Amino acid sequence: MPPQGVQEKSEKEAKIEVAERSLRSFLALQPGERVLIIVDEPTNKETIEIIRQALEKIGNKYTVFSNGPEVTVKEIKKLLKSHQVVVDLASRAYDSSEDIYDYIEETNNRLLTLLNPEPDLFNAGGPLNEDLGAMKERLNRMESVLKQATGFHITSSYGTDLVVPMRMAGERTWAKETSEINRPGQWDNWPGGEIFITPDETKVNGVLYLPILETSIASDQGVDQIIRLDIKDGTIVSIQGGASAEKLRQALMSKTAEEQKETGEPWNVLRIAEIGFGANSLARSYALDPEKPYDAPGTNVAEAEKRHGTMHLAFGDAKHGEDGTEGFNEAVSHYDFVLPRNGLTVEMFTHENDMRTGKNGRKIFDEGRINFG
Repeated sequence: MPPQGVQEKSEKEAKIEVAERSLRSFLALQPGERVLIIVDEPTNKETIEIIRQALEKIGNKYTVFSNGPEVTVKEIKKLLKSHQVVVDLASRAYDSSEDIYDYIEETNNRLLTLLNPEPDLFNAGGPLNEDLGAMKERLNRMESVLKQATGFHITSSYGTDLVVPMRMAGERTWAKETSEINRPGQWDNWPGGEIFITPDETKVNGVLYLPILETSIASDQGVDQIIRLDIKDGTIVSIQGGASAEKLRQALMSKTAEEQKETGEPWNVLRIAEIGFGANSLARSYALDPEKPYDAPGTNVAEAEKRHGTMHLAFGDAKHGEDGTEGFNEAVSHYDFVLPRNGLTVEMFTHENDMRTGKNGRKIFDEGRINFG
C-alpha cells in the first residue's frame, strides 16, 4: 500500500484530470482563452484548486474573483467583457451572481454554473465521466416518447399520488440538457443529463411525498420524517411532517415574503414550475439508493436530479432559459424535489380524454422499472 500522502495526491490528480477533460469536452475550452472563476465565502476551497490546476494544465489564464454583498453589477459586467469563459462556483447568495445570466449574450461569454460543488463531483467514475454519445441517445429516446404526453399520473411507494397535465399539444417543448457549452452567450451546469418541461401550472393536483429535500434546504438531503405536500391547482397548499417539514415550510415562507416585497405576488414560489427525468447513468444520489434508509445522506440536487431512473418536480421560477420550455411564472426561488426510482410508477397519457378518465396510459416507470422503449 502506498504512503497515505502519495495516495491522496493520486486522488487529487485524478480529480484534476477529470476537470481538465470535462472543461475541454463540455465547455470546448481552448488554450489561451481567459477564464473568470467566480467564488464566494462558502465555496469549497478544494474545488477551486481543482479547477485552477485544470486550467493551468490546459493553458488558460484566469482570474479568481470573490463575490460578496459589496460587489456591484458594474464590476461583474466589466469582468465579463475581459474574459471569454466564466466558471461560477459561488453559492449564488448575492444578486450580482444572478445578473450574470442577463449579460452573457451581450458580452459573448460561455458560462458554466456549478453552485458550490463538492470535490467529489470530479471523482473518477463519477457523473462527468458519463459517455456523452450514450447519454444523448438516451435523451433522444426519452424525448421521442415524452413529446407525445398530454399528462402523467405519478404514484410511489412513499404515498405520492399526483396528476400532472401538460399544456395543449405543441405549446411547450421538452428541453434536453447535456452540459455542452460550445457557443457564445450559452450557459449550463454540470453534470448533464436531464429532460424537462413546465407542465400546466393551474391543473396539477394531488399529494407529493418527499423522502429527501433539496440540499439548499437540508445540506445532507435527509429528512427526519417523510414530508407530505398537498397540491391544489398547481400550488402547494399544505406541508405536513416533522422537523424537516418545518424547515421546508420556513424556507418557502421566507421566499414568499421576499416575493411579496419585490413583486406584490407571493404565491409563485409555491407554484409548479417543472417536471423532469434524469438520464445520467453515473450521477449519484445516495439518499435515493433503495438499499439505504430514506434519511441517508445525499448529494447536491444538481447531480441527484440527473440520475437515470429518477424524476423530479420543481416549484417556483419557471423561466428556465430554454425557449419553448418555460412557463408563465417568475419567482425569487426554484426548488427541485427528486423522486426516488424505488417504488416509482409514472403513467403517461397521450390523449386528453384518456388523461381525464385515467385509461389507456403507458407506464414509463412501473414500480421503478424504466420503460421508454
